[in-house]
Amino acid sequence: MPTTLRIYDPLYREARAEAARAGVSLTRFLEEGLRLRLEKKMTLPTAPHSFRAYAAVKPDTRTWEEIRQVADEEQEAHDLAKLSLHARQS
Repeated sequence: MPTTLRIYDPLYREARAEAARAGVSLTRFLEEGLRLRLEKKMTLPTAPHSFRAYAAVKPDTRTWEEIRQVADEEQEAHDLAKLSLHARQS
């Protein structure tokens, strides 16, 4: 299907050069890139992230800043785990 795309000039030149190095047309090169991107999207896990609930029988004596710090640390650990990295040691 003939389509008009607006592509950032340096990106276009780089893609065109890479297609030439690979010995394929720019169309084939772009189609392959789109196909790879769409396949990757389909294989990503879709499980939702579960958030920790902060509830206690007795009142929590932590300040909002302390709770925010714990939440930030847990979010960082979660993000690093998704990248297969480990949290830094303090």
